[in-house]
Amino acid sequence: MFNIDPGSKYYLEKYRNSSSKEVTIVMKNSTTSKIIRNFSIGQGKEEEGLYSEGSYFNGGDEPIIEYVSNLSYSNINRIEVYVADVLVKEWVTPSGNFGSEINSPFNYDSWEVETMKQSEKYIEGKVVFTITDEDIE
Repeated sequence: MFNIDPGSKYYLEKYRNSSSKEVTIVMKNSTTSKIIRNFSIGQGKEEEGLYSEGSYFNGGDEPIIEYVSNLSYSNINRIEVYVADVLVKEWVTPSGNFGSEINSPFNYDSWEVETMKQSEKYIEGKVVFTITDEDIE
C-alpha cells in the first residue's frame, strides 16, 4: 500500500462474472505476447484484475477513464477470456466511449462505478466490468 492523500478519491477494481460458466481472464501485451496478469472468476463471483487483492487506485473524478488508462500504462492492450482452456473472446485496444452495445474492458461505457457500503473511509467505491453469457458464446 501507499500513503493516503485525504484529497484523493480511491477505488477498487473488479471483474464480475455474471455468465453461466467459470472464466479465466488473461491480460497481456499483444506485441510481446507477455502475460501481465491472469485470474479465474467463478460463476456469480468477482475478482480483482490489474491490482492485487485489497489494492486500490486513485481514480480522481473519472475513475473509469483512469482505470482503463492504467491498463495501457501497464502495457495491457489485449484481454482474453477462456472457458475450460478454450479462447472464447478477445478484446483489444483502442480504448474510448463506444456505447453500451459493445462490451469490452477498453470501452468506458462498459464499466460501472459502485459506491462501497461500510467501506474504509478513504475508498470511494469500485469500478466494475461485467462478463456476460453473450461474451462467452
